[in-house]
Amino acid sequence: MKSTMNSVAIGAVLMLAATGSSARDLSYATYTPPTSSNNVLGMEPFIERIEERTNGDLTFTMYTGGQIFDARGTLSGIGDGLSETGFLVPQYFPQELPIITMLTDLLMLNEHQVPAAGAFIETMLVDCGAPCMDEMERNGINILASHAASPYNILCRREIASMEDLEGLKFRSAGDAMSRAVQSWGGIPVNFSSGEIYEGLQRGQIDCAVAPKSWLLLYGLGDVVQFIYDLPIGAGVGMGTFTINHDTWEDLPRDQKEIILTELPLLLANVVIDGYGGEDVQAVAMAQDKDITLAEAPAELVALIDGLRTTEPADVAEKARTRGVENPEELIDAYIQNLAEWDEMTKDMREDTDAYAKLLWERVYSQLVEDL
Repeated sequence: MKSTMNSVAIGAVLMLAATGSSARDLSYATYTPPTSSNNVLGMEPFIERIEERTNGDLTFTMYTGGQIFDARGTLSGIGDGLSETGFLVPQYFPQELPIITMLTDLLMLNEHQVPAAGAFIETMLVDCGAPCMDEMERNGINILASHAASPYNILCRREIASMEDLEGLKFRSAGDAMSRAVQSWGGIPVNFSSGEIYEGLQRGQIDCAVAPKSWLLLYGLGDVVQFIYDLPIGAGVGMGTFTINHDTWEDLPRDQKEIILTELPLLLANVVIDGYGGEDVQAVAMAQDKDITLAEAPAELVALIDGLRTTEPADVAEKARTRGVENPEELIDAYIQNLAEWDEMTKDMREDTDAYAKLLWERVYSQLVEDL
């Protein structure tokens, strides 16, 4: 894979290589802003716990805001070792990661981010097994923790008077599921990464974005959005919060791998519950302060989305086959079953970070430790 780095990133990596410390320091690269909850509530406390538990033998240096690579450069960037670890969104790489992308395309089935995140990570790391592991290894990565965003809504740069006004507008979308949703109401899907939405709306390159309300905060969209249809389309899954270069992971001693795996459940819980859950509440308050219209979606739009959900498994399977995925229905069925179980198990822990982390450990990460 070919990759490019800017001069700042090159200097940072050379500086890391020049350090003579006996402790191993891994870079963590993300295109999300330094103040995002993924970083402040998730990665930063996770890194502190790892450093404490390894007595400083394993440390991390964070590079936020796209210092090393942007969203499109994450797969080759981590796979080629430009950054040993980082944040990766599989939806941007459907050809390279067809099986994992297939699971992310089931987002319209996800009504809430807490069960969705659990169902996804269990399906990918436990049920999928060798096919998913082989897919990651071919690209030089291991996705060891992935979060789910709060449900997507329709965020627009101007007022929308009716469902008919959505026709012909350009909508930021990422992945086949969101594109199908956009096309169903007559919109035009545009494949922008999350980090490109602000500029796209500001410059009029897109009219709306299918995105969580929390992105009013996370990506500053509160400054460019004027209207929101409060319609939960589905919770996006699969965002690789902790993705590590495959060779780097293989080189780590077993005790450090175990420490990482035992800390990942809390990382995931912090991002999903404390981050996205808390930011949704703050985003609604911001919308009110900025006079952003938060409107109830028309009944016909709700019915349209509900209808799409019934056909999504078959549509996702068909698309996966065109990308070379064999027997996609088997893994899709596993995801649907896991989602139902996680929905039931987490009904009383949608705001309970510790209980959710404990469940993630029991269902997923304890098995990974046993397999080390």
